Amino acid sequence: MAVRLELVRGAQMEDLPSARPLQVLLIEDSPLIREAVAELVESGGRACVVAAVDNEAEAIAELHSHAYEVVIVDLKLRAGTGFGVLRMLQESHADALVIVFTNFATPAIRKRCAELGGTWFFDKSSDFEAIGELIARHAAQRGFS
Repeated sequence: MAVRLELVRGAQMEDLPSARPLQVLLIEDSPLIREAVAELVESGGRACVVAAVDNEAEAIAELHSHAYEVVIVDLKLRAGTGFGVLRMLQESHADALVIVFTNFATPAIRKRCAELGGTWFFDKSSDFEAIGELIARHAAQRGFS
């Protein structure tokens, strides 16, 4: 089941002004990492984790039901893989910044993620803070407040 996270102090998307934050889908199987990444993403005020899921099927269902500006995807999920999510995003020509965030940062896996349309690739063990910086830059470039 998708976990809907609180938005900007409990507001609903329809309550937000037109100058809204980037809408982010977080696909991660670890509750601790989900919480840490959501906090990092939202810390600059330019992005909001709208939903977090821990498996491929729920991620794909969420992507079919909502247009996200940013998708953060782990490769190892509770059920399925992030590769399936990347494949679906590529096939649907989704217009989202796709960030792969994983512990499996081998050159072969990086290459495969790029082939499947991963825009950015971050290693959980060394690039954690970089996600927040990237999203803040992306939001500013796209005019999100």
